[in-house]
Amino acid sequence: MQLRQLEHFEALYRLRSFTNAAQETFVTQSALSRSIRSLEVELGHPLFDRTTHAVEPTETADRLVRYAADVLAAVSTLRESAELMSSADGGRIRVGTGAYPEQPLMTRVVRQLSALHPTLRVAIVNGSAADLLAALIRRELDFVVCDISKFEGTPFSDDITMVELPSEPLAFVAGREHPLAGTTPTMRNVAKYPWVLPPPAPLGLATLSTSFTGSRAGWSPSYEVGNTIACLEVVKDQRSLTLLPLSLALAECENRGLSFCLAREDQRTNDGIHFLSKRSRSVASQLAVDAVLAEAQKIADTSTAWAESNRPGWHAVKS
Repeated sequence: MQLRQLEHFEALYRLRSFTNAAQETFVTQSALSRSIRSLEVELGHPLFDRTTHAVEPTETADRLVRYAADVLAAVSTLRESAELMSSADGGRIRVGTGAYPEQPLMTRVVRQLSALHPTLRVAIVNGSAADLLAALIRRELDFVVCDISKFEGTPFSDDITMVELPSEPLAFVAGREHPLAGTTPTMRNVAKYPWVLPPPAPLGLATLSTSFTGSRAGWSPSYEVGNTIACLEVVKDQRSLTLLPLSLALAECENRGLSFCLAREDQRTNDGIHFLSKRSRSVASQLAVDAVLAEAQKIADTSTAWAESNRPGWHAVKS
């Protein structure tokens, strides 16, 4: 059995097309077909049902593809680790991030990696937790930083290991001329105004709904935009509110002409680093993980200290 055969098997399983799999693996369709047939003979089982219009994996392929993906991932890890050790800075990683950890945690991580390992290639992929965790299972991401409550209900939770990150307080953010600015906000009066949040709501719509009214079934934000920075742009309308990590409010509100107020004490970020349980991490990936852990601790410490040393109410400037 050759590594190239496993590459062909994994590509054909994922793409369901001899044409596309051949293009991705840089071989002719006939060569790809011969490679798959040879692997089937060696394994003693057919891997694909071939028809004129479709290529469908067999039950055997469904069972074996994960092992092939693990072998390919391990080879990739070996190559990247060797590259990193020989060049001191080489390697490539892809990290998935949810809406809240994207800013400022992951931007700070990229800056740190850029300073310490300038030739390390880093791709930050944002999206919903469900999509990111599915991509992690498909070995398309090295790890995912997102809400820790999301993976427990997924069908592949047994395949994922999670390391919880230090949490930080959340803050309401509004324009300085908003009717609530200068008042004491309660969950009931903030619920009267339009809300803007990244989709899906980072804390979960059910959690926010209960927080607002105790029983506001079916509540949803008035506006959904792509990320937390876009939320800050929307609340300049002096009508809308958003709920963001305190660190982001401290960093952005002054320059954007916005005010912020600490949310309830129990409303904090709830993020963690998610890994595949049986996949080894490359040197480059471990560097990124260490950076995430270190930056998350700094952010949590700074935000918590600010919350403990400042008076309640609305704030318009950094301190």
